Amino acid sequence: IAMVSNCIEYLSHKYGLSFYEVIKECSKELIKKGFS
Repeated sequence: IAMVSNCIEYLSHKYGLSFYEVIKECSKELIKKGFS
């Protein structure tokens, strides 16, 4: 879980996204991988 939150923080800083925007994007990717 710590790795995931670190990843989210890194991405939010890198792309200037809010925490929730990053969560949404990650969720989309997980859904795509889960249902492909």
